[in-house]
Formats: sequence, C-alpha cells, structure tokens
Amino acid sequence: MNSMKNSLSARRGLYRELSVLMLPIVLQNLLSAVVNSADVFMLSSVSQDALSASSLAGQITFVFTLFHWSVTTGATIMAAQYYGKRDMTVIRQVQGLGVLLMLIVAAVICGACMTVPQLLMRIFTSDPVLIALGADFLRVLALSYLPMGATQVILSIFKSMGQTRLSAGITTLCLLCNVTLNFISIRVLFPHDPRMAMLGVAAATVIARAGELILCLAAIRRGRGVPIEPGDCVSVPRWVIRDFAEYTLPVQANNLIYGLAMAALTAIMGHMSSDMVSANAIASNLRELVSVACMALGTAGSILLGQEMGAGRLREAKSLGRILMWLSLILGAAAGALLMLIRTPVVRLSGLEGEAAKLLEMMIPICAVYCIGRSYNSCLISGVFCAGGDTRFGVILDTITMWVIVLPLSYLAAFVMRWPSVVIYMFLNLDEFVKMIPSAWRFTRYRWLRNLTREA
Repeated sequence: MNSMKNSLSARRGLYRELSVLMLPIVLQNLLSAVVNSADVFMLSSVSQDALSASSLAGQITFVFTLFHWSVTTGATIMAAQYYGKRDMTVIRQVQGLGVLLMLIVAAVICGACMTVPQLLMRIFTSDPVLIALGADFLRVLALSYLPMGATQVILSIFKSMGQTRLSAGITTLCLLCNVTLNFISIRVLFPHDPRMAMLGVAAATVIARAGELILCLAAIRRGRGVPIEPGDCVSVPRWVIRDFAEYTLPVQANNLIYGLAMAALTAIMGHMSSDMVSANAIASNLRELVSVACMALGTAGSILLGQEMGAGRLREAKSLGRILMWLSLILGAAAGALLMLIRTPVVRLSGLEGEAAKLLEMMIPICAVYCIGRSYNSCLISGVFCAGGDTRFGVILDTITMWVIVLPLSYLAAFVMRWPSVVIYMFLNLDEFVKMIPSAWRFTRYRWLRNLTREA
C-alpha cells in the first residue's frame, strides 16, 4: 500500500515539474505564433505580393533557424544533464562554445543576404516582383541574425537550468516590441506601400532581436544565468567539444536534410502559383498557433528527462518518457480539433480572395490532421530521444521520409501528373505520418535512456 502511495506521489511530482516547465514555454510559443500570424494578416491587407515575398524570403531565416536548433539542441542536452549533476563549469563551457558557433554561422548567412539577396530569392520563385521585394526585405532582415544567434544559445541554457519563466519573459517582451513596431510600420506609416511596409517589418525584427540580447546579458549580469566571457568561447576542453559535436552534428545533419527538403517543397509551391504560397503562409502560421502546447511538451520533456538521467534516476526517466508519448497524442488531437473550429472565421478574415481563399479552406483540414503526427514525432524525436543523446535516428528517418518518399511524390504530383492543388498539398504534408511507426519502434528500444555526464 505504501509503495502504491509513493508511486502516485512520485507521478504527481513529475506532472507538477512538467507543468512548471511547460506553462512558460506554452505562453512564449503562443505569443510567438500570435505575432507571426498577426504579421501575416497585416501584410496580406497591404498586398498579396508583400505576403508572398516575405513568406519566401523567410525561408532564409528558416535555414538559419535550422542551424541554431542543432546548436541549442546540443547545448540543451549537455546543460540539462550536467545541471542534474550540478556541474556549472561544464555548462559555462557549453554556453561559450555554442555562442561562438552561432556567431560564425550568423555572420556567413548575414553576408550572403546583404550581398546576393536576388540570387537567394530566385531559389524559391521566378516572379520578378517577388524577387525584388524579397531581396530588399532580406538586406535589412540579415542584421537580426547576429543577435539572434547568441540569444538562442543563452535562452536554451536558461531553460536547461529550469529557468523557463525567465526565458519566456525575455522572449515575450521582445515579441511584443516586434508586433507593435510591425503594426506601426504596416498600418500607420506605410499602409499603401508594400515595399516600405516590408522594410519596416524587417527593421522591427532587427530592433527586437537586439533588445532580446541586451535583456539576456542583463539577466546574466544579475546572476540569473551562467556568466559568459570571451575566454569561455575558446578555452573549452577537448572532451567537451567532442561530446558537444557528438550530440550536435547529427542534429545539424538532420536539420539540413529536413530544411533543404522543406525549402524544396516551398519552391514547388512557389513555382506553382503565388495563390498557393499566400494560402500556405496563413495555413502554416495557424498550424503553429494551435500547436504551441505540443511543441512545449517536447521542449519541457527533454529538459526534465535530461535532468533525471543526469542525476542517475533512469527508472523515473523511463516512466516520464511513456507519459510524454501519450500526452503528445492527446495534445496533437486537441490542436487539430481547434484548427477545424476556427476554420471558417479564419478564411473570412484572411484577406485572401478567389483561388487563394479556396486553397486556404482546403488546406486547413489537412493541417488539422497533420498536427497529430507532428506532435507525436516532435515529442519523441526532438524531445525524448535527444534528452538521452539519441540524435542519429532523426537523421536517418528524415532522409528517407523527405528525400525518398515525400519530395519525389510531391514533384510528380505537381509537375508530371498535374493533380489538383489539394492533392499536392496532401503529399507536401505526408512526412509526419510516415515517421510515426518508426518513432514508436525506436521509443520501445529505450536506447535513449542514458546518463551522458562525465567526471571532470
């Protein structure tokens, strides 16, 4: 009887800890999705070309995001486990190494956006109007990548140490600043000038990202995070670099494979019609909006699992992994149901007309079903597996799914068979369901259940 009470008490404790980590991340992700959705709707009211051009140019930001996802994933894996062990020295070294890597990547992508923006835009579209608008947008937006690279690493360390409220608070303030400046630019200053409205949106992003970095450094100065000094970026022990590379490089390979595939899928839509690009911009933002709890579950679960495994509590980590798996399915289904509930008012308020509005109405049910698979795979692949350093599985799975199945089928459907747009969009969103069965199989193998920490 006592053992049963202890088990129930332990499970309630896990739910409580998970909730404490999740709620700030949910609010942060929700606000981020709301801001993105607000930007999309405001730009659509100015010009459909402005919406399409900013959506396509945003793929460069997506590519940069893939880099910082991999670096912050490696940093989170190590920092969470070493925080469970209370080894702050290694956490400081990991933070310095991550910041250095992201600043290098940010400088390269920033340089490309400022020197050859037209060339980058031609990857996604052949429309000269969209290329011109997108190139101007990229030249300004590129300046946001340097502060963004540093802050994403610092924020991931905050989260790994359980300070999700601090991380969410900083991001929330900057997002509110961003959306306010976007509103001023689009609705007040340049309501009838698509080019200047887009440049205003890009400048607002630069200002918000710079503010985010200042707030992160201020929090560290007040003792809320791990101090960062120039020496931390270069004087890192070799074994820390090796471990960081072991967990980061597979994620980077996975992100590049997945990101290039997503860019190719976007290019397919871009070469089909601007109507499809505009409808997808709104549909994908809505999907992000209703899936905030699903994404937060994977992030919070990864942090908590890492801390449990780093402290040597593998039995508790195994139990938590099962809980996360079932919660991901429940939250995914709830997200899909919510998307269907708001379908009609969204189409009416979208500002799209004619074929674009019809495409949006057809895309939303597909996105609703997609939410289930995405929630499940995100929780397992990016959350549970990564928490234990099992990052190679995602590389293999995404390579086969995206490049052997989804991309060839989508290309054939669009340019050879010339099937209806709704059928093509179904193929474009097939990946998450292909991955569900292999993910479930990998979970039951429990190779992710590992304590990764070392003795200094």
